[in-house]
Amino acid sequence: MDEMFERWGDDRPDLSTTHVNVADSFPARDDALRAHASQIDPDGFFFQYPHDLQVRVWPTEDFQLVDSKVETTLPETDLFAGITESDPA
Repeated sequence: MDEMFERWGDDRPDLSTTHVNVADSFPARDDALRAHASQIDPDGFFFQYPHDLQVRVWPTEDFQLVDSKVETTLPETDLFAGITESDPA
C-alpha cells in the first residue's frame, strides 16, 4: 500500500469525521466482499494483507459526515449515534 499512500501525498486532507472500529468483523467483511466479485477482485491486493496486520494498521472503516438530522459530536465512532427508536423512519 506504500505506492497508494505515496500517490496520495502528505497534502491530502483527512475528511473523515467518523471512525468505526470493525476489526472484529474483518473475516465477515472479506466473505461478503468475495461474494460480490464484480465489485472487488477476489484475487486483488485488498486481500493480500493478513488480518492481524490490518488490525494494527487500519482497524476502522472511515466515513465523512456531511449532514446530520440529529445532534452529534465529532469525531464519531458510531454511525447511528443520536438515533433513537422513537425517531420517525
